[in-house]
Amino acid sequence: MATKEDAHLVVDLARLGTNMVHPNARGWIWGDSFVSDPKEFFEKHPAGSPEFDYVGGMAAWYETIGTIWKHGLLDENFLFDWLAITGIWERLSPILIAMREDTPQLWENFEAMAKAQAARVSG
Repeated sequence: MATKEDAHLVVDLARLGTNMVHPNARGWIWGDSFVSDPKEFFEKHPAGSPEFDYVGGMAAWYETIGTIWKHGLLDENFLFDWLAITGIWERLSPILIAMREDTPQLWENFEAMAKAQAARVSG
């Protein structure tokens, strides 16, 4: 069961998101110009480009939340009620998984959290 401490943490995480995720990121990621094909994405948006940073910032924010979730520091029911994690993971996963070529553990907690939410919805 969620507690007031969970609520405070969610508010803090939402504030953290305003620092980690560019204000234009969500609109761009869900817009028509977004490409999820990794090869095309990296050609159009190399490291250092604003769009690359949009994806990286969003993924880093969800990875942070996923790490908190993994360690049981936030009520899962409350978390899954707050965020639609599976949808954003599905949107970004081809790019994020391609990034693992250099860093195999990259985005693991984000992915695990998305899979847990998907399993809860389907099961």
